[in-house]
Amino acid sequence: MKKIHLYAMLLFICSIAACKKEEVNNPDIDDVTINLSAENTDPTDVGYKDISINNEVNPVFQFFIFHPDEDPNKHTIELRIYNSNYEFLIVPSGLFFINKVEKNTELKPTSEIWHINNGQFIKMYYKSGATEYGFSDIGDQYIAFRKKNTTGGYNYGWMLVNIERGEKITIKEYALLKIADTPIKAGEK
Repeated sequence: MKKIHLYAMLLFICSIAACKKEEVNNPDIDDVTINLSAENTDPTDVGYKDISINNEVNPVFQFFIFHPDEDPNKHTIELRIYNSNYEFLIVPSGLFFINKVEKNTELKPTSEIWHINNGQFIKMYYKSGATEYGFSDIGDQYIAFRKKNTTGGYNYGWMLVNIERGEKITIKEYALLKIADTPIKAGEK
């Protein structure tokens, strides 16, 4: 009798697992796992990584890592934009720091300030003495970007990044919504 109950219970559990609806990604979102890193632990050197996304031939931006004044206790990570079609969400203070966003934050035209200057840099992380700006070392975090399309509108997207010790950054994943001028939520696939 115990075996029959056990088999019935296993059959019930298996049927629930088989009926569980599979999560389907939105076909209008290009979601790419990339795991690209840039690192620099040498205070007298710089580290950088050129990044191409969304099938672009040339690099779209670069992560640039250095230690100001060659001080091992100071760290700076900059995002240098090469392609003027890409813009990143920055903090509204005017200090040109990337604005991290929480998962499920809706990214849209009215989302604060989009940095649009091609060839300039945006700081993601900066530490000088006890003062820290930008991101912290608390694991995965989202940043928002948008890409100008051929009709003059924008496609919105997000990147999942991780910064370690202020000396290493990894882009783990990004997504870009194919529908112009339509919001996407950070982390949405």
